[in-house]
Amino acid sequence: MLKKYFIHLLISAIVASALVGIYHKFPNSYQSVDNRLRDFLFIARGEREHTNQLAIVTIDDKSLAELGQWPWERVKIAQIIQNLDSAGALIIGLDVVFAEIDKTSPDLIANLYGLESDNLPNYDTILAQVIAATPVVLGYFFDLDKVKNTDRFPPLEADISENNFQQNEFLPQAKGIDANLPILQQQALSAGFLNNMPDDDGIIRSVPLLIKYQEQMYTSMSFELFRLLEESPSIKVNYFKTGKSNLIETESAEGISHLNLGEKHIPSNDWGRLYLNYLGKKQSFPYISAVDVFKNNFDPDQVEGKVILVGATAVGISDIRATPFDSTTPGIEVHATALENMLDKNYVFKPDWAFGADTSFIIITALLLSSLYFFLPAWLIFLTMLVSLYLMFNLLSHILFQYGFILNIIFPFLTIIMVTISSTLANYFLETRQKNLIKANFARKVSDAVVEDILKHGGSDILIGQEKEITMFFSDVRSFTNISEKLGSPKKLIDLLNIYMTPMVEEIMKQSGTVDKFIGDAIMAYWNAPHSVDNHADKAVTSALNQMQQLALVNQELDKKYHIPIDIGIGINTGVATVGEMGSSGRSDYTIIGDSVNLASRLEGLNKMYGSHIIISEFTKAKLTGDYLIRELDLVQVKGKLKPVTIYEVIGFAVESNLSDKEMDDYKNALLLYREGNFQDALKRFQDLQQQNPETLYDLYIKRSQAYISNPPEDFNGVFIQTTK
Repeated sequence: MLKKYFIHLLISAIVASALVGIYHKFPNSYQSVDNRLRDFLFIARGEREHTNQLAIVTIDDKSLAELGQWPWERVKIAQIIQNLDSAGALIIGLDVVFAEIDKTSPDLIANLYGLESDNLPNYDTILAQVIAATPVVLGYFFDLDKVKNTDRFPPLEADISENNFQQNEFLPQAKGIDANLPILQQQALSAGFLNNMPDDDGIIRSVPLLIKYQEQMYTSMSFELFRLLEESPSIKVNYFKTGKSNLIETESAEGISHLNLGEKHIPSNDWGRLYLNYLGKKQSFPYISAVDVFKNNFDPDQVEGKVILVGATAVGISDIRATPFDSTTPGIEVHATALENMLDKNYVFKPDWAFGADTSFIIITALLLSSLYFFLPAWLIFLTMLVSLYLMFNLLSHILFQYGFILNIIFPFLTIIMVTISSTLANYFLETRQKNLIKANFARKVSDAVVEDILKHGGSDILIGQEKEITMFFSDVRSFTNISEKLGSPKKLIDLLNIYMTPMVEEIMKQSGTVDKFIGDAIMAYWNAPHSVDNHADKAVTSALNQMQQLALVNQELDKKYHIPIDIGIGINTGVATVGEMGSSGRSDYTIIGDSVNLASRLEGLNKMYGSHIIISEFTKAKLTGDYLIRELDLVQVKGKLKPVTIYEVIGFAVESNLSDKEMDDYKNALLLYREGNFQDALKRFQDLQQQNPETLYDLYIKRSQAYISNPPEDFNGVFIQTTK
């Protein structure tokens, strides 16, 4: 069993090593599936409460219906900003880019038609004046693919530095920019880029906090708003000192460890992106229609002291993004989520030790499951796998949302599935091998029904040595040497033995016995091993009596074929013996050994002396529950034993008795006189019995009595000491 257990552990260790190797060598091959599983964790978690620190002013369908098609005149945007500021907005971020002049300005229209325009308003100027008087952060877009020549640059409000920068560049590199009009940008409090970068499957799970453009680093809208709220003038980008990254762990790996905003620690992935801890589906934040703000028809409490993001949600003009919760989330909510995470410090991130934790999960899960599967029945393994997947799902969900740690999901799940498959296959092959081994040991020893019972209930320990109460059986053909000489042919001798042994073995198996071996013309068998047998002593005695009946039929066949009848003697003993597979490493057999086995063999040899066919020990007789005709033979001390044993002859079943009750009583009385040392009276009784029904047994006691009369023994105790086998 221990060997089988270590085989299970070894197979699981191989599976775990293979998975760790794949996890380490091919980090991008499984990322998409892992992301999808993590999305499901978010969906299973459901929505969570926002901190009520920000709100979104939406340029929605209602606003377009009342204020006209987009883009609106800049004066309308100015009015919305002014009303938000009057309501006490803490800071306003615009998810809108004003890259071109407002061609609806009255002065531009007048100039277009050659009219006087000196006293006419310019909407861009009006908006610039409002922006200058309010805490507004403008947005802009970087072009990451195409080079765009422009003289416009966003402001560099923060001092951004890199710590432990090595050779490779991990921040996104922009090639061009769509920036705001200088008249507007110069008046704004600051600006931040609005770029969102979805994963390969189109879902936004993280946002860039910094992008490099012409060797300068610029902040995202959400990061810039957070910097301004924290009043921090500096940002530090920290790279791994040891070359170990969040995603992989090798000597050559590089990456960004985290960002520092003054004393604030902002976790990021290797590329300076913030993983988003979404609140839920779209409209997780308070929405205020832009037209209501324009008309000053809103509750100031919705705005006062809060960060306000202004962006489009109307069909046709909104920036639609896919998130784990929703495939049609307005892009403004992505920026709001990033800012919310930073304000609330409710981050999800991949810690520096993620690789070690993921590896440990794989190894520990494999070994624990393998150990558990070893002790479980086959039908329970699949259920355990489902429970394990459920528990792992909840554990990883707890780690993600309670502590914010992003750990690998696919490999713990794969570990559970692969260990289940490998353990099931290992069980199958080991059990098949065990069954074949059991069949090889017992197919010819016991009946097919017993073999199936052993396979069903015996378990893997059945071949392991153990002490057990056994009823042992030995039978032997009398005068076999003379029979061999008379036949004069090995072929005839083998045929004779086959004719004799076939029905004998069948009778043993019918009574649930185990045939241990054939020793020439002798048969060795036992009961109560390898599987337990109720009333095993009775079954052994019944088998012996049935064999004697079969012997009469066998002799009829042998008489016709070879004119040679045979006679047998049987010895049966019940006692504790050692049972199990024994032998050399290359050649072994399931058998029994012990003093009780030797006693059964000695009893078989005594049959010739007493003229009996079946001799049982006092230990077997004590276990019998059936009705048999049994008479005590003697109190003997067999060779190799120090203590005497009472032996009995089994004459037949009680209903088949061929001895009268009177003869049995006379024999008991004669034997009692003999045991008491009254040899004269005993002699007379045995002589009377011999005269009425001549038997070897009576003759034996006549001779013993006569010998003791001639040479009276000292301290006679009735024990006969056997000096031969």
